[in-house]
Amino acid sequence: MAYQFHTDTDPEVMDQFVINSNQNTLFQCHEWASIKDNWDSVFTHVTNDDGEVVATALVLFRRLGAGKTLCYITRGPVMDWHSKELVLFTLNALKQLAKKHHAIVLRFDPNVVYKTYDIHEKDLDHDPMNEDVIETIQSFGAVHKGFTKRIEEATQPRYNVIMHMEEDWQNHLAKNTRQSIRTAEKRGAVAYEGPEYISDLASAIHKTETRQHVALRNEDYFRHMAEVYGEHALIMVAKLNFETELTKLRNDLSECEAALTKASSVKEETRLKKQMENDQKDIELYESWKQEEAQDEVVLCGKMVCFNEKRMEFFYMGNNTKYMRVRANYFLYAKCLERCAELHIPVCSFGGVEGTLDDGLTMFKSAWPVVIEEYIGEFNYVLDPLFYHLFETVYPKLLNLAVKLRTRN
Repeated sequence: MAYQFHTDTDPEVMDQFVINSNQNTLFQCHEWASIKDNWDSVFTHVTNDDGEVVATALVLFRRLGAGKTLCYITRGPVMDWHSKELVLFTLNALKQLAKKHHAIVLRFDPNVVYKTYDIHEKDLDHDPMNEDVIETIQSFGAVHKGFTKRIEEATQPRYNVIMHMEEDWQNHLAKNTRQSIRTAEKRGAVAYEGPEYISDLASAIHKTETRQHVALRNEDYFRHMAEVYGEHALIMVAKLNFETELTKLRNDLSECEAALTKASSVKEETRLKKQMENDQKDIELYESWKQEEAQDEVVLCGKMVCFNEKRMEFFYMGNNTKYMRVRANYFLYAKCLERCAELHIPVCSFGGVEGTLDDGLTMFKSAWPVVIEEYIGEFNYVLDPLFYHLFETVYPKLLNLAVKLRTRN
């Protein structure tokens, strides 16, 4: 079989090949090149003798100075990784493209699953898959970074959480998850959707940055992301209006007081007094919150979601932990999943997690009917050993410094 490599790929052709493959990912569709606008990008594909597209790769180049670049293919290339002839041709062509752009390394982490299992079976042994793919890539000279566990050990997390969407997905929610959603609704969380809430989203995410001492993204980035994905982007926030809830509570308290004078049994009288006691406690709580915020409304959490025809990706979320008792993060996740179901998207990715599967984020995601996907990992073709060594040792330190400076306030 003879193949041809193309660097003038129609974005629509690339997208449809990716979406229709078993390696569908937003990171290999054309919008991602616009999101990574501080990188140069090349859309590539491979055709066979019949002119059919058999492989695609969105290739990114990061300028490093001294005429050097970093070449990276996020969650790609996309192809039949079991066809050694195709893999060899494609990787060789990509290496030549990387060299042409003076890359110090060609880095890629295919969207190929190594293990998959229910998140509640994380402590059990699971059979590996696609070991032959790892062996094939290594046999062609690429260095496997290994089965990394920590997010910081690789460019992209090797562990990812996904949910296979079903029409009755809500029936599969755990009792505690359903209760958390109801709690948020009872406590007054209201969801809002649209690009006009980007500032609220950014403020919620900044609170997460400050709390976790990490650098995520700023408002301009989210605005740019919303513009790039257009109708395929969701910006959702959950808010709490103190005055609205105080009015409800005061009305309920008055109704209970009136009903208490007409109570016909000790049981009913006890119930009404308990309700009045709870209402009074909540009134005091919401009044204190309103006074502390010095405004009528507060953003509880925010979420940035993007999608294509067959996959939704939860990109960013921020929480105001002061109001975690409202459980708005569960509420907002449910709202996003509702949209996923409405759009008939079969897979929803909750994003990467630590491979130890014991951190707080993983515990939260385990509240949903999800599975873990472990990918085969990251590979590198080192093209310039000296510059690559400097990049691997010095660059991470600069990133850590940037994070500290950004989250200082």
